[in-house]
Amino acid sequence: MTSVPLPASRADRFVRELAELKIPDPAAARTTLWLRLGGLLMTAGLVLSGLAFPLAHATDSSLAQGDALALGLGGIAATVVGGALFLRYSLTNFLRFWLARQSFELDRLGERFGDRAGAVQPVPPVSEGDSRNGAAPTPR
Repeated sequence: MTSVPLPASRADRFVRELAELKIPDPAAARTTLWLRLGGLLMTAGLVLSGLAFPLAHATDSSLAQGDALALGLGGIAATVVGGALFLRYSLTNFLRFWLARQSFELDRLGERFGDRAGAVQPVPPVSEGDSRNGAAPTPR
């Protein structure tokens, strides 16, 4: 007696198709590292910028004020770079999930309409002079 293999569930097929697409795992260490580095740079930049203001106003020496201003500008730059890194890797994870979800939804939609496709009868072609095609018949 031969055994008939059971058809794989949609979820199993979906996991297999995702593996074929070679989409990297969203929990990969490198992505998480860049995401955390972006958050750390944002936080450190805000702290540096916040510390620079009192340092610049605490002294009358223009050299110390210049150093504090440079520290503040460095903090602002770190905040912008950290924000860009954080945003980029956060959106990457979200869009990767969205793409996988869209793929799954389209597959389900195709399966649902694929069952009905066998029942649809094709429309026969309409000749040029036939009134069903919207063109007026030409007099002969």
